[in-house]
Amino acid sequence: MFAQLGDIQFDLITYFDGISETITYNYAEHERINNKTLLQFLGENLQEFTIKLNLHSTFCTPEDEILKIRENAKLGKPLKFIKGNGEYIGAFVISQIQKTTEQTSPEGDLIAIQVELQLKEYTGKIPDDEEEEKGLKRR
Repeated sequence: MFAQLGDIQFDLITYFDGISETITYNYAEHERINNKTLLQFLGENLQEFTIKLNLHSTFCTPEDEILKIRENAKLGKPLKFIKGNGEYIGAFVISQIQKTTEQTSPEGDLIAIQVELQLKEYTGKIPDDEEEEKGLKRR
C-alpha cells in the first residue's frame, strides 16, 4: 500500500499513478500612490494534493471504486491521509474528482478509467466517529 485516505487504500502497482503536492502562500497587496504595490505576507494557505489513479477491470471494478470515492467526497468529512510507511500527513477533504474514461467494452462497461483526486487540507476539529448527527456523544 502506498497511502490511505480514510478507508480508501492506494496500491502502488494497481491503482496509484502519481501524487503532487502544492503549498502556496498568501500575500495582501497594498496599492500606493506613485509607487509599486507593497506586499504583506499573511501566511501559508491550505496544503493541497493531487492523486492520480488508474482503475482497470483486471485488478478492480472501476465503477465500484469510483463510487466509493464519490460517497466519501459527498459526506464532506475530513479523512486521515496516511502514507504506507505509517507517516500521518494530516486530515484532508476530497475537493474535486476528475474522471477520464480510457477504455470501455462494446456494451459500454468501464474497462479502464483515469481518476484525479484533489485533496484540500482540513484544519478544523476532526469529528469523532461516535458522534451522533445532533452533536451528542453516545455513552
